[in-house]
Amino acid sequence: MDEQSPKTAPAWNLNSTDQSEGDDRDDERDHESTIQNGVPGDYTVMLSFGWVVRGAETGQDAINIAVSEVGRRVGAPGERTRSVDISVQQIGCHSCGTGSEALLLVSGTALVGLFLEIVVDAKDPATAEKIARREVGPHLDNTPLASVDIAPAD
Repeated sequence: MDEQSPKTAPAWNLNSTDQSEGDDRDDERDHESTIQNGVPGDYTVMLSFGWVVRGAETGQDAINIAVSEVGRRVGAPGERTRSVDISVQQIGCHSCGTGSEALLLVSGTALVGLFLEIVVDAKDPATAEKIARREVGPHLDNTPLASVDIAPAD
């Protein structure tokens, strides 16, 4: 089973080693349009992580508890964050084409795959990722955060 990415195509993906050999001027123009006269722009940073839930009776209970717990911890936007959205990751089966939520529930303990979509005020994608991690990381103790996508905000 494979993790599916969000519906939007990444404009800035720092995890990708592939770089197109095409014309990079469009990317430069997009980046330049977010920074006008040295003023930072908004970037959307998508972070992926797993959340452990104990005492869940059903999969839906585990998802509800996970989203609630994470929401309480990262609730209010910080100084340089505009918004924080939580969503459940989706996984798909390549052989049958069906999808489901990223969830494993065994003996009342669940692991729920979540995405955090954070809109931050930054001058470039690398800085946006650092700001997002600094704003959210301390609220999610001992939780590894994987950067999935960084794109200029709409």
